[in-house]
Amino acid sequence: MGGKGVTVRRVKIASASVSLATPGLWLTGAERGVMLAGLAVALGGLAGRGLSRQYKGERGAALPGPWALRGALAGLAASAALLVTAAAGPALAARLASPAPPGLPDGGTARIAAVEAVLFALAALAARVRRPGWAAVLLCGVVAAEGVRSHPEGVIPVAGALVSYCHLLPAVLWAGMLCYALRAGLAWRDNPAAMQGIIRLYATAAAWLFAIVLITGVISALVLVPPGDLVHTGYGLFLLAKAAVVCVAAGLAYAGRRWMRSRPEPGAGPARAIRLEVAALAVVLMITGILTVLTPPNRPASTPSVPGRADTRPGPRPGG
Repeated sequence: MGGKGVTVRRVKIASASVSLATPGLWLTGAERGVMLAGLAVALGGLAGRGLSRQYKGERGAALPGPWALRGALAGLAASAALLVTAAAGPALAARLASPAPPGLPDGGTARIAAVEAVLFALAALAARVRRPGWAAVLLCGVVAAEGVRSHPEGVIPVAGALVSYCHLLPAVLWAGMLCYALRAGLAWRDNPAAMQGIIRLYATAAAWLFAIVLITGVISALVLVPPGDLVHTGYGLFLLAKAAVVCVAAGLAYAGRRWMRSRPEPGAGPARAIRLEVAALAVVLMITGILTVLTPPNRPASTPSVPGRADTRPGPRPGG
């Protein structure tokens, strides 16, 4: 009886999950992925510029400017697109935001997207008038908004948001700082020692960021996916794909560290492994965007009903 009850419960949970064929799922996931990429470029670029200024050796050229304005505008466009998508299909938006965070029974997709759009717009303005500190604070507000909207917050209130903050912030810094370090390395490619020095600064910071991303990612996965459901649910499979690409990025980072012990020719630029690492992290961000609209196997004890979705929680057993 116990085994049958577990089987029935899993079937009902699976039926409540959003199908990969759901209209609007891929569009919403892509919008979230672009928003995260814009956040990484903007916030990571500001952090990368600040870190690069700590380089004490001979400089090959002037440091490139951070793409804070470009990244913030990309994030603004993606957030506005999310707002339009959610407003056009509120029932679908609610289904794609399951489990809903506390206080936001419909998932709050439109409201969170509106807040993020305002924050990105103000960050773009701050970057335009050369107030990088204010731009960074506003972009951190986007991270906070994503934590409120996140799946872990929907399963474990407060603690879930904290885990999301501690995972998302180092993740976007890792990707954005690498993008900036690569740009700085290309600008200084005629001075190999300076080029390697600037990338070595990034690599030291990235090692700590990677450790935090790894630890918080494992915690988040344990909160959202029982180990037995990793290969039996769409969410679990995408999570495994994300983990695989992160491992590829880590391997490329290790190859980049080996390159820093070599003596590259002037004008050669950073190693190919470092350039491929940027592409790998871009893929990670896009997969993360898809994960935000898939339904994780774990649910809160009490799941509020939302428009367009029936209550599929198992009822009491006869005689129970």
